[in-house]
Amino acid sequence: MGHIIAALVATVALVIRLASLRRNPRDPKAWAAAGICLGFGLAVIIGWEPVYRAIDHVSTVSNLAKILENGSALLAGFAVQALFLYLGDPERAGGRVRWRVTYLVAVLVVMVASFWAADVRVSEPADFTARYADLPEIGVYMLAYLSYLAVAVSDILRMSIRYARYTSARLRISMRLLSVGAAFGGGYVLHKVLFIGLRLAGADPPWSEPTGSQTLITISVCLICSSLVLSSAWKATDNLITWPRRSRAFRDLHPLWFTLYQADPSIALAPPHRPDQPRRAWFGVRNRLYRRCVEIGDGLLALGDLDQQVIERTRRLAADQGWEADRAQAAGEAAAVLVAIRRRKQGVVDDATRAPRLEAAAEFEDRADLDADAQRLRLISIALPTDVVQSAAPESEPSA
Repeated sequence: MGHIIAALVATVALVIRLASLRRNPRDPKAWAAAGICLGFGLAVIIGWEPVYRAIDHVSTVSNLAKILENGSALLAGFAVQALFLYLGDPERAGGRVRWRVTYLVAVLVVMVASFWAADVRVSEPADFTARYADLPEIGVYMLAYLSYLAVAVSDILRMSIRYARYTSARLRISMRLLSVGAAFGGGYVLHKVLFIGLRLAGADPPWSEPTGSQTLITISVCLICSSLVLSSAWKATDNLITWPRRSRAFRDLHPLWFTLYQADPSIALAPPHRPDQPRRAWFGVRNRLYRRCVEIGDGLLALGDLDQQVIERTRRLAADQGWEADRAQAAGEAAAVLVAIRRRKQGVVDDATRAPRLEAAAEFEDRADLDADAQRLRLISIALPTDVVQSAAPESEPSA
């Protein structure tokens, strides 16, 4: 049962991490996270008795599944090391990862050589260690295998303690959960060492080695893989919570977007079928809101500098009518946008390259708070059709 639970957790985590890898194919952290889930998933699936026996039967090599299972676990341990190295010090991580690759390859070579030299003719999915621990070749095999796991666990615990203080609260929780999973992995190593030591000493351990190992492995895999999907779970929760506000903001931005679109249709990255119809964003609301802000930013930049006299005159007019300060400022900018568009149509174009208080499209991508940008533009958009803005804009036109 433990194999099935761990395999399901690892598979779900792998699917989520592959989606992240598809979005960021050049991110070594995304590759490492996917490698962790893949390695652990393969290890627990291969170690499941029906699959284990099937591999031995098809390959005609007894216990070949054991070295595949253990090799997959080592690859997962290496991927965890790589993930922490790139999280902690990306600039120096490359060299440190290469050193660990060399160590991993050496361990795998020793394991393969020892396995082929050993007489392990009887397939043992569950009791491999108990049956063959007293063979010298398997002793070397287990020593190489457990030594790498021990180094990986110590690496993970050391780096997680060192880097946790420099991360965000959410990432810190994920790192600590992963560290707890690694600690159970360390318990697995100690359990194996103790069991083999007792067997070599001629003692009969008073517990079931397969049960102990499987319990520790299941807990370790579930905790480590769960830690890797926490960020996705938090992101999904955040998107669900912010969906009503962002969907409403997307619709409220339509007057400003459509006004700029009429002046310059090229701002639309993907023109809608009916651009004059305001709509809510039902799916992919964050990306669509981001894209709308970018398009509005492009449209405002194309207008050049907004007339400060128009902004100030309209702001005072709105304030005199009881508008709040931020709404009055937005009304001033809305009026200035209308004036800039009308001057553009009349051939009076300012070649300036920046609109006051509004970021360039490229800057939106670097902003942590998309909602703040959308809210500021939303206030301008809502102010556009108001009497204050519509009456102020014609009054601010230059005399012929």
